[in-house]
Amino acid sequence: MIEKKKLREKFLKIRSSIKNKEEKEKKICNFLSSLNFEKKTILSGYYPVRNEVNILPFLEHLLKKKYTLCLPCIEKVESFLVFKRWDLETEMKLGKFKINEPNNKLFEEPSKILVPLLAFDSNNYRLGYGGGFYDRTIAYLEKRKKITTIGIGFYDQKIDDLPRMKFDKKLDLVITENGVQN
Repeated sequence: MIEKKKLREKFLKIRSSIKNKEEKEKKICNFLSSLNFEKKTILSGYYPVRNEVNILPFLEHLLKKKYTLCLPCIEKVESFLVFKRWDLETEMKLGKFKINEPNNKLFEEPSKILVPLLAFDSNNYRLGYGGGFYDRTIAYLEKRKKITTIGIGFYDQKIDDLPRMKFDKKLDLVITENGVQN
């Protein structure tokens, strides 16, 4: 879809030129902390790349409180993501698309997923890099259990309406430095 390609280029530029990024990331991590996840929750974070919001301080905060965390891994292109357990001692490796992922075989199935994004709209639809990994993963997990998807981005990444296709999945929440959008 040509329109999505242009939007990706535009929002990659926007995201790379965010002002006061660290201050905004702190606010985003504070909003994440206010969600009060249950202890038994298995939460998937992400390892930030390409100017994505750095949520690692929030994830480290949860690890100190003994939460079970995992990170997404790409095992097969055209498939859904798998999730591997992660903590501060986990050995990491460079996976597909040069994204850090746990170098272990400790698979988890999260019920809460923090989803990085390039852009999002007022209906909580997201624009990613175009691989469809999160859309396939959300569709797969929704068939298995109740999950909550939480988009993470900067307010500057908001657009009124994104073009969407039938397989695009809506996020439950989007968190920016301005707060939580339901």
